[in-house]
Amino acid sequence: MLFYKKVMLIMALAGIIRLIPGCCDCDESTVPFSFNKTDIVNLDNSGEWAVTTTTDTMKPGAVAFEVALFDSLGYFYAPEPSLNSIGFGQAKAMSCDCSIPFSANQYLTSIRITSLYALTPEIIAGSDVSGHFVARPTNNSSTGSLYSSLESICKQTKGKTYYDSGVESFGLFLRIPVENIRARFIIDIYLSDETILRDTTHMITIHNK
Repeated sequence: MLFYKKVMLIMALAGIIRLIPGCCDCDESTVPFSFNKTDIVNLDNSGEWAVTTTTDTMKPGAVAFEVALFDSLGYFYAPEPSLNSIGFGQAKAMSCDCSIPFSANQYLTSIRITSLYALTPEIIAGSDVSGHFVARPTNNSSTGSLYSSLESICKQTKGKTYYDSGVESFGLFLRIPVENIRARFIIDIYLSDETILRDTTHMITIHNK
């Protein structure tokens, strides 16, 4: 009986030793995807922190949007690998959380923002207003509360690895107050493969109170 217990103990220890190194043996190979779809949501930038909102009303000095780029085929997630056998060879046996690395086939080269309505008497409808916006990453490259130039947002996407989300997202913040009752913008995203992704914001009503 004692011998049997010793054998069982040795087998249990061997199983644990086998399991521990396998449990977190994460696959570091990247999953490729392409940016071919955009989504724009409004941001409420009137408080201490910008938050997404469904309202189309903004204050003159708090016009902001969040832009997301992703693959329309859905390559922004990957399924959990199944267990190979009772030996747990695929490393997910004891809920070891391995981040899945994604790599985009393109990177951003520039962002152009065109105003469909006059912002001020000097900035007329149809003007390129890219220089009046600053940006801030909102995904896993977030810089906290620091704003970046549009050029910096583009540069950080070159050679970037995305973990558990093949989505590039960032906030766009207008630096000047809107002197009009409405605002709307066309956002063009230029990619390294010469693709241009275009999307248009909602019509924004400017509320002065």
